Amino acid sequence: MKLPSTAVISAEKIKNYLLKPRKRNDKSKWLAKAGYALANWQQLEKDLWTQILSLDAVPTDKTIFGQVFEIRGELKGPTEKTLLIWMREYESNLSKFITMFPDKSEVSMKYELFKEVVLLKDIPERKLKNGDVATIVEHHPSDTSEDGYSLEVFNVFGATIAVVVVAESEIEKLKESEVFSVRSLEAA
Repeated sequence: MKLPSTAVISAEKIKNYLLKPRKRNDKSKWLAKAGYALANWQQLEKDLWTQILSLDAVPTDKTIFGQVFEIRGELKGPTEKTLLIWMREYESNLSKFITMFPDKSEVSMKYELFKEVVLLKDIPERKLKNGDVATIVEHHPSDTSEDGYSLEVFNVFGATIAVVVVAESEIEKLKESEVFSVRSLEAA
């Protein structure tokens, strides 16, 4: 079912909760990844109306105050899907926007697990260099900063020489135009 066009999205909630930096439970950093900020709060409001309210709302909990709904969808920009919570109040019969957060039921990743990637920085304590190839073995999602990845690095015979954790911006996919080369680990 779709929520009615009379649904309420509070500007105060957007400005003073979603986009206002907070010491705990800060949503502003996550939304900033999509380009939303206090200075352009109206854009988030508009995108909620145009990108989310057109999606199906699924009833979840019934409370003494009203029926709670979830809408799962993609809001422009965030790297993960978004889960929005709404409630249709029994007293007022209004459908009100409650909150939103990353939908962790389907964690999306920029890089696939078990694929090879290229390091974009030196890691001297592990004798690794920018350009070394590694395999992604785990994804570490983050709501407050960029995601991270655990990488396993092998020598030319397939023996593990290091396991490191790096930020998403410190790796990239292999490109068809690149070739492998060999270097001595001691020379790092």
